[in-house]
Amino acid sequence: MKNVFSLKNLFVVLLFIGIGCQKTEEDHTYALGKKSTFRINQPYASTDKQYALLIKEVSDSRCPEGLECFWSGEVSLKGTWTSNGITSDIELHSVMKALQKEPEGFTIQIVDAKPYPKSGVESKPEDLVITLLIQKN
Repeated sequence: MKNVFSLKNLFVVLLFIGIGCQKTEEDHTYALGKKSTFRINQPYASTDKQYALLIKEVSDSRCPEGLECFWSGEVSLKGTWTSNGITSDIELHSVMKALQKEPEGFTIQIVDAKPYPKSGVESKPEDLVITLLIQKN
């Protein structure tokens, strides 16, 4: 009888461990006015479901760690913004702000992009996690 009770307890413990180890889905929502992270080619919706953002291209020209560069470089991205069923193109720059093309009524700032490039290490745009701050004007 004691062995049956112990086996039941062991099963319950293993069940909870298995549930705790399950992979969780990445959150594809963002809140206006708060920093949020994004990846290329993954659709994101605002928490109120009124706006959507899809990053289609990312360019990271930052000077890699371990090198000396004439220019520090920047992160830029192109994508689409959807508001009330109307989609428009956007273009964001971390340094050259004059080239920005933001959705009307919004300010979008590139806050960070990780990982930072390293000399001799190849990186792909899909490896980047981009932190944006999206604010309604």
